[in-house]
Amino acid sequence: MSYKSKGYIMVIIAAVLWGCGGIAAQELYKISEIPSLFVVFLRMTAMAVVFLPVSIIRKKCDPFECFKNKKDILVLLFFSIIGSAYVQYSYYEAIRYSNAATGTVLQYAAPIFVLVAMAFINRKLPRLLEILCVVMAVAGIFLISTHGSTKTLAISPKALFFGITSAMAYAFYSIEPVGFIKKYGSMYLLGFSSLISACLLLLFGLVDIYIIKTAQELFYVVFIVIFATVCTFSLFLAGLARIGPTTATVLSALEPLVSTLLSVLLFSIGFTAADGIGIFMIMAAVLLLTLYGSKDKKM
Repeated sequence: MSYKSKGYIMVIIAAVLWGCGGIAAQELYKISEIPSLFVVFLRMTAMAVVFLPVSIIRKKCDPFECFKNKKDILVLLFFSIIGSAYVQYSYYEAIRYSNAATGTVLQYAAPIFVLVAMAFINRKLPRLLEILCVVMAVAGIFLISTHGSTKTLAISPKALFFGITSAMAYAFYSIEPVGFIKKYGSMYLLGFSSLISACLLLLFGLVDIYIIKTAQELFYVVFIVIFATVCTFSLFLAGLARIGPTTATVLSALEPLVSTLLSVLLFSIGFTAADGIGIFMIMAAVLLLTLYGSKDKKM
């Protein structure tokens, strides 16, 4: 098997595991009162334990170099709070108040917010195709949220709020640390931001320690923390290095697809025609933007 083929397989497996992780969270919330911040804390701790030592070993220079630069410290701190802790918390809360498919698809709209943000940053109007993608994504979110009716919401206001803010936080995740990653590497960022996120959650008393009571709860938590976090990020980063960001992003579209298919086929989550059209419009908009969007955005 070629070097690049292995990259394709790694990213596909990561996307499928991410999608299954959303389903695991959905089912965990059905049988448990586990707080989302406790799940986030466990994920952050696991990522810090795995990625931080690896990133330090790989660093040929001072591994704590970023803490000598005030700008790098601020980037790392903001990323830890918004791009690491909140993006995960809001995603899991969106799942809690709706389902895995809806929460995942809403977060998947993040590139649309990236486009809007970059238009402001670069002071440049989006191209026609990019505007069309924004319209498609907004229309898709409207259909998922209302089933096509302007009178009522089809999902709870909390689900919509956390889903949209999750996408916005994920957009921040994509934009804010670009310079930091070029300087220190993505695994270095993941390791230190995860450690800082976990420490901040403890420091401010935001984590309510939850005692796992059943084997079923334990199975879902272990799957989320180990397979849908540590394994997925490891596979995705390794695959990304082999096939490049554009191809990896396109293949990651399998995540909402997996969540949706499993929700419908295995867990009997009801979807209307409007939901299906909305999901298709969001995914199509993101894929179009990824494949044919502007290539010269300045970060």
